[in-house]
Amino acid sequence: YTVQIVGDKRMQSEFVEMWGVLDNGNPFLLRSPLEGIKDSARISNHFLLYVGMASVLLGTVMISILSGRISRPILDLANISEKMRHLDFEAKYCEKGWETAEIEHLGKNINELSEVLKTTISELKTVNNELQRDIDNKNKVDEMRREFLSNVSHELKTPLALIQGYAEGLKEGVTDDPDN
Repeated sequence: YTVQIVGDKRMQSEFVEMWGVLDNGNPFLLRSPLEGIKDSARISNHFLLYVGMASVLLGTVMISILSGRISRPILDLANISEKMRHLDFEAKYCEKGWETAEIEHLGKNINELSEVLKTTISELKTVNNELQRDIDNKNKVDEMRREFLSNVSHELKTPLALIQGYAEGLKEGVTDDPDN
């Protein structure tokens, strides 16, 4: 088979010619105007360009919608965890119904974690207050004990000092002198 482009000056156009011999020995000649093929290729190129641009635009819109549906619940969970970091346990994750099972499971776990932390921190504050009261009471008891020991020490020192003075006087023979 032979394919060639042939110009026809009389019609002022070009043709694509294909000629040769078929398997059964019959010769054939096909001739088609090149302008029709160029028009078809141009129309096809324009169609593909418009379909491609529409596909890119539609794909961009779909990706932004889908990425928002995926990232919005994750951002909600991140905001809740940020509030929990600042000990605000009132924020809860609300299921929308269209999230993935993993996101819903994570949201439920964060809500449970929030409740457990809220309860635990409340208990710790209560225990901390009780410990503070116990420490205050212990400090008061220690202060009272120190004050008591100081008073007892003073009370015991006074008679002991007198007894010691009398003993020294006896030792020096103060009782031997009739005037003393």
